[in-house]
Amino acid sequence: MASIAVTSSDDDVQEKKKHGRLFTPLFYFFLWCGCIFSQSMLVSGFLNVVLSTIQVEFQMSSAEAAMFPSNYDISVAVTVLLVAHFGSSHKPRTLGIGMILLATGSLFFSLAHFIYGKDNILEAKDSEKNMYLCDSDSNADSKTDCIDETMGNSGAYALLTVGSILIGLGASPVYTAGTTFCDEIFPPQKVSMYFGISYGIGALSPAIGFILGGVFLGFYKNLGNPPEGLTVDNVNWVGAWWLGFLICALMGYVFGFLLLFFPAQLPECEDVKQKKLELNIQIANTEEGPANEPATPPEAKSQTFIDLLKDMLPLLKSVLLNPVFVVIVLGSITDSLIISAFAAWLPKMVESQFGVSSSVAAYITGGVTVPGAAGGIIVSGLIVKWKKLNGLQCAKWQAYIGIACIIAQLGFLIHCPTVQIDGVNSALNSTCSQAVEDAQCAARCPGNDVYEPICLDGVTYRSPCIAACTEYNANSKEFSNCCGRQDLVVEAGACDTNCKWLIPYVICLFLIMFLTFLNNIFFLTANLRCVKDSERVIAISLQSVSFRVFGSFPGPIILGAFIDKACILWNTNACGEEGACQEYDNTKIMVVAVSIAMIAKIIGTILYFIGWRLWAKREDSASIAYSDEVKGGIVTNTVTVEPEETGEPEKNGDLDKVDLTDVAL
Repeated sequence: MASIAVTSSDDDVQEKKKHGRLFTPLFYFFLWCGCIFSQSMLVSGFLNVVLSTIQVEFQMSSAEAAMFPSNYDISVAVTVLLVAHFGSSHKPRTLGIGMILLATGSLFFSLAHFIYGKDNILEAKDSEKNMYLCDSDSNADSKTDCIDETMGNSGAYALLTVGSILIGLGASPVYTAGTTFCDEIFPPQKVSMYFGISYGIGALSPAIGFILGGVFLGFYKNLGNPPEGLTVDNVNWVGAWWLGFLICALMGYVFGFLLLFFPAQLPECEDVKQKKLELNIQIANTEEGPANEPATPPEAKSQTFIDLLKDMLPLLKSVLLNPVFVVIVLGSITDSLIISAFAAWLPKMVESQFGVSSSVAAYITGGVTVPGAAGGIIVSGLIVKWKKLNGLQCAKWQAYIGIACIIAQLGFLIHCPTVQIDGVNSALNSTCSQAVEDAQCAARCPGNDVYEPICLDGVTYRSPCIAACTEYNANSKEFSNCCGRQDLVVEAGACDTNCKWLIPYVICLFLIMFLTFLNNIFFLTANLRCVKDSERVIAISLQSVSFRVFGSFPGPIILGAFIDKACILWNTNACGEEGACQEYDNTKIMVVAVSIAMIAKIIGTILYFIGWRLWAKREDSASIAYSDEVKGGIVTNTVTVEPEETGEPEKNGDLDKVDLTDVAL
């Protein structure tokens, strides 16, 4: 076997002396794993957990709050290819700049609380709740300044929007430049182990984000003692949602600034290049020619972005004219839409349906969805390896798993009764109505900008004043003399629906997540095998952008808008402007969840079946053409079943690299 000596230049020696041995491959790997941990915990954990709490603090609708995760996805989709090209000259610095941008965006989220967060009426007035009583003269002053409130909410929305965009911009290099540089500094025999560790951290960190998010939401928003009578189960509770973003910002700044000082190349890069070159020569000698005539690698030349686009256009055209690829990707976009939509709003749905606090909803969703998703991915990988499935077989599995998902999604039919609110979705209680009229307190009762519910005889009243309560005991936290009944004593809080469906719902939710992500490896394998080897990079890139633009971006917005339609009681300020929803119709939320999930999954499954049959037809045509040539005595290599159609990789050995690109995007 011929060998080629690769010597370090004087610049490399000077670079090594300049930076010393602090900047080692292991130190870079540690920093890169820290970046992956911070990014995944922030985006897939904290951001999804706190959306409903952000709504309450800044009085936003679900459709407005849904823009934050959508902004992240569209930012990544727009910049990922640009970062991959222009950031290739100095990958550690590109990764460092990205982490600083991500940390800044995360800091903006925290600053929104400190700058625009304010005490609501329930907290700012009388801690003993005398202002809510029917005979309190202070009720007339319970309105807020709508101008200041509107300006504050607009400022918070702008800050959160910029923050979500910066997080998306900063996340782009984590799996592109970060992955590529790791491949350059570790030898081929060890790099797979490091990739496995890093992506394992990326899979675990969302679960940590859900757990920590639930813990932080259990703390009062200012990390102090909450006002008298305000508990975590109260609909007006705002937890310390900003704390997770502040932690991610600090981590991002530390990792980002350290990466800025890394050299563009480490001394180990030359050794890795030498080993890869020897490996390529060995493959070339074995498969393409005599051992004494090794193939000479082509001379690398730099390309401008315009040159890169020119090279991509023929490949892009070929991929887009591949009907199997197009249909499979379209089917998988529906999965992306479902996953992104429910990742953003599932905690809120659990909170509304089962009357649990935001922190408990975070524990439930994180404890179910993350293990379910991870289990589905692991099992699908084992099935592909055990059955030795090719691309066509994986496409068939996709179609049948789609049917199983449709059946499992019937679990979304499980729901709890809606809270009955007096005068909203329940007929006015004549006894209480007469008591309010007799006490002449209707004009002094707070409007919809105050929602401090109490429960009387199975009916929820928006405030003690609406229920004509005239006394409050601060020690026992109980209201008395309500509805004109002196013997009636009640505690604050909406009526309990006594729903017992939480455990069955959690089991169905786990099954839905498991089956949805069970398609992951089958799709990846089918996607890579239905195109030529030379087209795989552009195919994976096109698939990633399509997922984000047509799936991840609109998913949370669509579901959030329909959830808003299920609202039965809005928080309305003094000017009559709607803020956050206070109570939802659980039946309507169920209908929305089932409709979106089922429609998207049915369309996706139909597309999977079409892709499978198109591929099978293409395989049959190729086999017939090959058989005709053999019968005619003409056996060539030009009309045979191509490697991309049989699931066999070509000789260029690029499959492992493309797999990494898919995970990166």
